[in-house]
Amino acid sequence: MTLYRSLIYQIFFIAGIIWAGFVTAQPNLPSPVPDRIILNLTEETTTSVAVTWRTDTTIYNGKVELQPAAPMIVPDKSITFSAKTSTGRYQWGDEPEIVSNHHSSVLKGLEPDKKYSYRVGSGDFWSEWFDFETPSAETSGFSFIYFGDPQNDIKSQWSRVIRNAYKHEPDCAFMLYCGDLINRPERDSEWHQWFGAGSFIYAKVPQVMTPGNHDYSGLTLAPHWNAQFTQPYNGPAGLEGTCFFIDYKNLKVISLDTAAGSELRNDENSHLEAQTAWLDSVLTANTKEWVIVTTHLPIYSPKENRDNYHIRSSFQPVMEKHGVDLVLTGHDHAYSRGRASDNPETERPIVYVVSVSGPKMYEVGDNKEWIEHQGANKQLYQIINIEGDELLFEAFTIDGKLFDKFMLKKDGKGTGKFIEMRP
Repeated sequence: MTLYRSLIYQIFFIAGIIWAGFVTAQPNLPSPVPDRIILNLTEETTTSVAVTWRTDTTIYNGKVELQPAAPMIVPDKSITFSAKTSTGRYQWGDEPEIVSNHHSSVLKGLEPDKKYSYRVGSGDFWSEWFDFETPSAETSGFSFIYFGDPQNDIKSQWSRVIRNAYKHEPDCAFMLYCGDLINRPERDSEWHQWFGAGSFIYAKVPQVMTPGNHDYSGLTLAPHWNAQFTQPYNGPAGLEGTCFFIDYKNLKVISLDTAAGSELRNDENSHLEAQTAWLDSVLTANTKEWVIVTTHLPIYSPKENRDNYHIRSSFQPVMEKHGVDLVLTGHDHAYSRGRASDNPETERPIVYVVSVSGPKMYEVGDNKEWIEHQGANKQLYQIINIEGDELLFEAFTIDGKLFDKFMLKKDGKGTGKFIEMRP
């Protein structure tokens, strides 16, 4: 009996060691120390910013400490903001279930054109300090970076794109994504790769993202999406955090969620009609000089067998009516850019861009008349500079070589001129 008990104890002891080793080897497990820290733009970009982060479930009262940036951190000069906390449970295949707390706080009452330092945490567990800067209320120049789908091989290959883009334009105002941030929306380990790829960049540079079809599971948005990101809730009901607008200096950015409702084809929902009406109302009230729409599915597709007519026929008349300048998209894993319209009487067609930043690639179709410049098998990032009445668009390969370039220039009456500048 003693020998039997000894064997049982040894079995449990060995099993415990194996399990402990397995748990330790799983990199996406949360801990009391904050991780996945990310800034998002709010509606009031000059006076507020949103920050979100993750911990394990032992931390339920997350806080943000904020102070003006200075040569030294002075703890007693910090203002403290409380966070809203929610618990997420994520299961994918045979991988262990991940249970984590997500903390979200909107830092309000900030001063325009000012640098701040902040950290997030609670009790004995805090992040490092990060710096960010609010935009001025003036219409002075700024730049932002646009990425097509990251989606695949995020840690091993996409990480090069965001890091080289940040190195190229470290003072960018924000980074914008056109969907498919990862491949499997419910798989926490892929989200862990995405956050690892950007690392501290997300905590310094505000991020703006619209979801793609790979950020949905059927008709359901990825459970991580609104838990990990704190984006504006100023869109149609049911599309909170995915369809919204942001005003930044003299630019209005509008995110349309074309991945909702099974790519807006599901007859049981009215997301297409709701977003069309909402878009018209937002643009009717617009006072910004520049308008850029971002969405996942291209208005014009570069892929030979794709044509998103149902989306184009709804959104394009509204966008042309109100003079949208540029539409940025992803989904088709190639680069295409052109001015096009289904209305032959349109005097100034909108510029449409499709791009990809991840390593998954498609070919460009042979009979796509709308395309003025194209490329395949290129991981790209785009830098967009806005300075008064000029918008400069540049696309770069992953090693920093210029691939495409054009300018939009306005004459003071809202009328734009397209200037081809590609190499």
